[in-house]
Amino acid sequence: MCDPISMAIISAVGTAAQISASNTAADSEQDAALDQQAAMNMQRVQEMEEVDRKTALELTEKKRESLRAQASARVSSAESGIAGGVSLRNLANVYMQDAIDSGSVIAMAEADIVQIGTQSQADYLQTRSRINQAQSKKSSGLSSILQIGGAAAGGYSSGGGSNMTWGQSKTAFKNTWS
Repeated sequence: MCDPISMAIISAVGTAAQISASNTAADSEQDAALDQQAAMNMQRVQEMEEVDRKTALELTEKKRESLRAQASARVSSAESGIAGGVSLRNLANVYMQDAIDSGSVIAMAEADIVQIGTQSQADYLQTRSRINQAQSKKSSGLSSILQIGGAAAGGYSSGGGSNMTWGQSKTAFKNTWS
């Protein structure tokens, strides 16, 4: 049988190594969660830039169509010799359609941005959850001390030190208090 003190030390060191490894793994999980969050943030930024680019292209195309329609209305009004109300009504219809088209494009872009923002919030909450989960795996100072102390006591007991009671010793020390 091994010496009880040696067994206590071995048990304490083994538990301390396990706690250290567990805390290191939890730190790695936190770092991985933060790295993933940074990557997701970059992806959301790219998605928003894509929405902006797409919106700008669609607005430009709608404006071209509007300008063509305005030119067409002016030309047909000039060719037909119609003056006044009809040509103004045609132009007003073109302007109104231009405003409706632009509003639709902008509304779609806003909806896309809201969706990206919602996804970004969901990403953040998922990351917070992963970080909290990793933190719960870590041992605090007091918890670590208690675990190490318990392991040392268990090692001492398994090494043959369990036959002793408080105030008694197997060595030269004698209980002088009784």
